[in-house]
Amino acid sequence: MIYSEVFEAYKELEDNLVQKKEAIIKKDLEKLNNLDENLIVLTEKINRFDLKNSPNDFSEAQKQELKELGEKIKVIQENNEILIKHSLGVINGLLSGILNIAQSEMSSYNSKGLSCSDDESLDISSITEEA
Repeated sequence: MIYSEVFEAYKELEDNLVQKKEAIIKKDLEKLNNLDENLIVLTEKINRFDLKNSPNDFSEAQKQELKELGEKIKVIQENNEILIKHSLGVINGLLSGILNIAQSEMSSYNSKGLSCSDDESLDISSITEEA
């Protein structure tokens, strides 16, 4: 395993996560989908490196550089998760509002589908008197 390969893979992961953040903010679902597919490939590639169990000849400076890059990636990913949760909250709020409006509209109709107001009675006087 060569340091440049590992570093480039982590750098590409960082770049993809930054692009993902921008896609979330811009609500670009197509780009978001493409980035997610690319992230799957990158994480599989990085998992194959097995940095802990394989012997590597990385210098302390290289190890430190990888550690710092890993920390940046972690922060970016945490920010993306916060953005996604916020977006889902906004969507849930919008859907709740739409459902509340629909529910209030439904309550303004009777079982026959006729519109009625609260002070308006559907009883027809001639039928009521005969009954």
